[in-house]
Amino acid sequence: MKAWFHLHLYQLPDLVGLALRVEFLKTDGTPRYKYPLWLFWTGPLDVPLSLLCRMYLWRFAIEHAYRFCKRHLGLNANQSTQLGNTHHWMWLCALAFWQLLLLRPIVSDRRPAWYPHYKAGVVRPLTPGLVQRAALPLLLALAYPSRTVRPAGKGTGRPQGYRPTPRPRWAVVKKGQKRPKTVKKAPATA
Repeated sequence: MKAWFHLHLYQLPDLVGLALRVEFLKTDGTPRYKYPLWLFWTGPLDVPLSLLCRMYLWRFAIEHAYRFCKRHLGLNANQSTQLGNTHHWMWLCALAFWQLLLLRPIVSDRRPAWYPHYKAGVVRPLTPGLVQRAALPLLLALAYPSRTVRPAGKGTGRPQGYRPTPRPRWAVVKKGQKRPKTVKKAPATA
C-alpha cells in the first residue's frame, strides 16, 4: 500500500486529498489481481490507511443495503418537494432497515429449501429480505396497546324491549298555486 498526500485533481484544484494505491497479495507474495486498486480520499488525513482500504471494501455491502431500502422499504417512494420531509423519510427507511437487523436473531428461520443454509460449516445469518418475510408472524403474536377490534358484519340490532320515542312531527307547509303570468299589452296608439 502506497499513499501520496496533498494532491488535487487537474479540473478541481480546490479539492485536496490523497491518492492510495492498494495491492492485494496472495500468501506467496504474488499479486492477487492484475491491476492495483487506486483510491482518492478527500476526508481527514489522520485516518489510518488500512482503515481507508477496509472502508472501500465495505462499499459492496453498503450498496446492497441501499438497493434493499429502495426495493423493499420504499426509499424512493417519497414524492415530497420539501427537503426536510425527504430527509425524515430517508431516516425512517434507515430505521426500518436497522429494525430488520435487530429482528434477525428473534425471527424463525423459514428459508426455502433451495436457499443456502451453511457456509464453511457455519449457519449463514438471515438476509434482511428473509427477516422481513418472517417478521409478520412474530409481530402479530406480540401484544399491542390498542383496543380490540370491533366485530364486523351484520349488526346486532336493537336490544330486546327497546321502544324509541316517536319522532317529532311538524306541520306541512304548502305553497299556494302559481298564478299564470299575464302579458301586459302596450297601449294602442291612434
